[in-house]
Amino acid sequence: MQKGGAVEPAHLEMMPIELATKKLFFRTSLSHKNKEEINMYNCAVRFGELTDWPLRTLILSPDLDGTNADGEETSLEDAQEALSHTAGIILNYLIDNNIPHNILVADEGMTLYIIPRKFDLLIENVSFFTSFETLCGFVKFKTQDAYDKVDIATLNQQLKDFVSLTDVDFDRMKQELVEKFLKEYEGTVMN
Repeated sequence: MQKGGAVEPAHLEMMPIELATKKLFFRTSLSHKNKEEINMYNCAVRFGELTDWPLRTLILSPDLDGTNADGEETSLEDAQEALSHTAGIILNYLIDNNIPHNILVADEGMTLYIIPRKFDLLIENVSFFTSFETLCGFVKFKTQDAYDKVDIATLNQQLKDFVSLTDVDFDRMKQELVEKFLKEYEGTVMN
């Protein structure tokens, strides 16, 4: 067992969250539907989810592949502003709906992994701490015995069953967020 209770067994090969497979499900230009409104952002934002991670996870990143409304390349400053605005809307939604969550900022601030989860007080029967590190792939176990007995399949199942939002709750959250953005901004739902 490593000092501080953090243990990652050699027989556990849980990858970092950044390497999980991503699937795009929505893109918003952040251009107002009401043409009388002033558009404040010159960069679209992509919404995705992880498909092979035990915790249902929302991913946000600016769409740097295109050009802005003026036909110019999007600047990093524009991208960061659009991403920050979008993240603020989503985090306010999570707080307003009393959904606990963790956030990982990656790719020099250009990708956000938002992990909605169950409340810690409701998480029982797991052999690991439900801290940020564990949710992102660096597992911290509660005891040496838990460390010695763990296998990746059991760990993944416990994360899915006891920590992650259910598929129904996550899909409802996604739908409500898409509807929230489409009410005000132009956007495209991906299949």
